[in-house]
Amino acid sequence: MKHRHQSSMVEVVKPAVDKLNYRCLTLDNGIRIILISDAGADKAAAAMDVRVGSLGDPDDLPGLAHFTEHMLFYASEKYPQEDEYSKFVSENGGSTNAYTSSESTNYHFDVNQEHLEGALDRFAQFFISPTISQDGVEREVNAVDSEHGKNLNSDGWKALQLWRHTSNPAHPCHRFSTGNKETLLAHPKAKGIDSHLRMKDFYHAHYSSNIMCLSVYGSHSLDDLEILVKEKFAAVPNSNLPPANIPRDIVTQAETSKVMKVVPERDGHRVELQWAVPPESKAYKVFPCSYLSHLLGHEGEGSVFALLKKLGWATSLSAGESGNSLSSRSIFMVHIELTDTGHDRLQEVVQAVFAYISMLHAPGGVSQARFQENKALSELRFRFADKNSPYNYVEKLSSAMQSYEDRDLLLALHNVPQEYDESAIKGVLAELTPANVRIMWSSKLFQGTTSSTEPWYKTPYSLSDIPQSWQSAWTAASDPRLFLPHPNPFIPSSFDLIQEPQQQQPEVISETPMVKLWHRANTSFEIPKAIVYMMFTCPEAYVTPEAAVLTRLFIKLLEDYFNEVAYPATLAGLHYGMLTHLEGFLLWVSGYNHKLMKLAEAVLREVVDFKVEEDRFQVQKDALQKDYSNIKYEQPYQTAMYNQSLLFEVKRWHVHNYEEALLDLTVEHLQAFMPRLLHRCGVECYVTGNYSRAQSQQLGQHVEQLLKDELHAKPLFPSQHGEGRIVKLQPGMSALFTQPGPNPSNDNSSIVLTYQVGLDQEHSNALVDLLVHCAKRDVFHVLRTQEQLGYLVFLSSWINLSVHSVAFILQSTAFTCQHLERRCEAFLQQYQASLADMTQDSFKAQVHGCCLSVCVSVCVCRSGSVCVAMSCWCCGAPNV
Repeated sequence: MKHRHQSSMVEVVKPAVDKLNYRCLTLDNGIRIILISDAGADKAAAAMDVRVGSLGDPDDLPGLAHFTEHMLFYASEKYPQEDEYSKFVSENGGSTNAYTSSESTNYHFDVNQEHLEGALDRFAQFFISPTISQDGVEREVNAVDSEHGKNLNSDGWKALQLWRHTSNPAHPCHRFSTGNKETLLAHPKAKGIDSHLRMKDFYHAHYSSNIMCLSVYGSHSLDDLEILVKEKFAAVPNSNLPPANIPRDIVTQAETSKVMKVVPERDGHRVELQWAVPPESKAYKVFPCSYLSHLLGHEGEGSVFALLKKLGWATSLSAGESGNSLSSRSIFMVHIELTDTGHDRLQEVVQAVFAYISMLHAPGGVSQARFQENKALSELRFRFADKNSPYNYVEKLSSAMQSYEDRDLLLALHNVPQEYDESAIKGVLAELTPANVRIMWSSKLFQGTTSSTEPWYKTPYSLSDIPQSWQSAWTAASDPRLFLPHPNPFIPSSFDLIQEPQQQQPEVISETPMVKLWHRANTSFEIPKAIVYMMFTCPEAYVTPEAAVLTRLFIKLLEDYFNEVAYPATLAGLHYGMLTHLEGFLLWVSGYNHKLMKLAEAVLREVVDFKVEEDRFQVQKDALQKDYSNIKYEQPYQTAMYNQSLLFEVKRWHVHNYEEALLDLTVEHLQAFMPRLLHRCGVECYVTGNYSRAQSQQLGQHVEQLLKDELHAKPLFPSQHGEGRIVKLQPGMSALFTQPGPNPSNDNSSIVLTYQVGLDQEHSNALVDLLVHCAKRDVFHVLRTQEQLGYLVFLSSWINLSVHSVAFILQSTAFTCQHLERRCEAFLQQYQASLADMTQDSFKAQVHGCCLSVCVSVCVCRSGSVCVAMSCWCCGAPNV
């Protein structure tokens, strides 16, 4: 019997500070819906999650689900003009996207609030009457192929496919999921298969309303949103499909207790352990994997990572449910970045993991008291959860609805456990054995020793049984240096809001020759949090490549020393960061203000008490050397953007300079450098959030006292204050920089075609917004969709040292840089003509849409000044 647009009587549990209103309902055709009303929203958004993904691909057409996702963007019976949906959304301040995962395909968009209805109407046609036209097939196959091509040199994608390739051959997860020209066009054609008809059949067989979940976010009332979704989505056809039955046997006994030795793209050594465990989504009120990941992934005293780090065997460790998990079986993983020594002692590294797992089997390892502490921390994060952007929020909610009950949607999204179930936790723990583990061990040292090649990404690897001696040692593993975490001293207990007038702009509340302090009281979101930035200007930090590298080593060691002490703070909702910049370094802390100053003082104390430890220096030097070396494995467009920055900035050392400088640096060099680095310095602090003026002034005084009394630092001379400078391109000037791609195995070409605008000004800023708002959709549609230049096609902008630029950024496996550059120039000529033909009404509509958009990029294009940065594997001398 049909139900009549049932609205759920269950209230969605939401954070205490969440001012949004929610309503869940189910339409006659079975679509589950969540509506979110935000009266103050400028943006509206929606997402549809369809419960079919790459696991639904037929054996003879790998990638068909992904291909279907691409094709639905073309047109519909109601809106037959090609790309009408994307055009409408883009012209009205929004963006669109979609992805295909193992079990779902998710489509989502945001748009300026007043155009939600028009966007929803076009969006709904994806699921009612799409025009899956023959003429778009080859173009979108090329787009899928280009997307796959950009991933061929990615270690992440290579590892994902290798896990699949070595899983149970009878399980659908074993297949190649992305698709490419070979699987979607060439092979089917050779077998007499019509990919277009098969794709249409796939759509009609799997796109049924009863397996769809929709989330809609807008400023309308819930009643108005309900009327809107009923009107737009009631016509989505319902085939009454049964829930997909995903087999549990993603791995069998034949695939476990194995070790894969893998040759990666990037330098470095790493190991990942994986186990198939009971599905986390079925036990979301307990979150067993989260309980265990909190302990196995802990970085404080007594943890696996603290021990491996002390031994000099690892530089990072993470643990928890893998993104490869399915609804029928979760994958629990432990990932470790190894040092050279750690790589040589892999058996002992893994033994430490199993020693900790053994400890968790002992009394107290799984306990209600520890569960309650973790639950309290999760509830604290949930209570004061930050507001999400509508675009991201609807995507997460539509996906979550496939797994969680209405009441628990937000709790589950924030990983808040609700009930203790010892058997559920121990059920996962029982699977974490040497007999059940699969290990991926990656290092370039395995080059030339592997016996197999993964067919899709061409990854060299060897697969073998784990040695019996290793298994025996791991089964009996124990280590007295490991122990469970101590009580967390950073958990806040006061959540009062300051009683000070809200400030619209930051103001300087104190200034001395050494410390300038900015403050802005802001509790508008009623969250007891604050953030503190401390920008150190140190003239010695960047005077030479050696100085820049020594400053970087200082910050890496600072993070290294501080991590074990501060890790509990991150669990309690406090965060910190440290990074270098061209004039010194930046320290920042954020989170609940009750214990925030304690963390800030601890960070500053690490700076004051900094000493160079020889063993940790060598570990961080080796890690930094790998960081520099691995830059050549970035995507070519990232290399081109990096080169573009080097061309424009007057004083900027190249990574090649850093690599050369690093080779000869020693502990003694850093020890001698530190007094010079902090001998003369200035600090600019900014405190905002739930922090009073008086508290902020105390911080400024504390910073200055430490610098003067303990480091004996002196203020900067006037001439030592930072002066960032950018090369100015003269009108009519063209500058060209070309180079072969640094990674010979990556056959992508990339171009960054940059138009320099000038200094930050209100009038040009407005033109920037308007130009990008008008042009970005046409850039994508013409250069990517129609001309098929590549998967990565952007019109973007940025501000570098207060100078605006706008750039075309393209990457292609099919065309040279010369061709990409010519097509960008041709587009500009064509687009200039279309701007001249724009009607006054259309112009006003564009201006209105631009004004409403809060997400538009800031850029402008002033013809006449151009710089081209290219990174091309097949590069010759381009025509410019």
